Amino acid sequence: SRIGLEESLERKRRESGAISNNVVEKSNPNKSNATSHRPEAFGPISQGKFLAQMGIVQRVEKKIEDPSTSDEQAEEIYSAMERLMAEDQMGDRYKVLAIAAKKQGLFPPPGF
Repeated sequence: SRIGLEESLERKRRESGAISNNVVEKSNPNKSNATSHRPEAFGPISQGKFLAQMGIVQRVEKKIEDPSTSDEQAEEIYSAMERLMAEDQMGDRYKVLAIAAKKQGLFPPPGF
């Protein structure tokens, strides 16, 4: 039922609240500071944490609350989110890594 889904979504939102950055900077002490604008690696972080940082729980909640979403569709959407985020399923098996150069307003990359 939707009440159970809403409670589960609330739990997921609380669980995904405080996720720390996993920034891995590659540096060479023999290089000058002129290369500090070089790309950096971010992560790897688990797929579940990345999706949480990108707002999957809020997006799923919004879709489930949409009046045009049937109860059956709501269950399927929630089940898919669980599969993508659960540590014992895809959430911890798959990792996300980003390589990015520092850009104004886009650093660190979204989700990291």
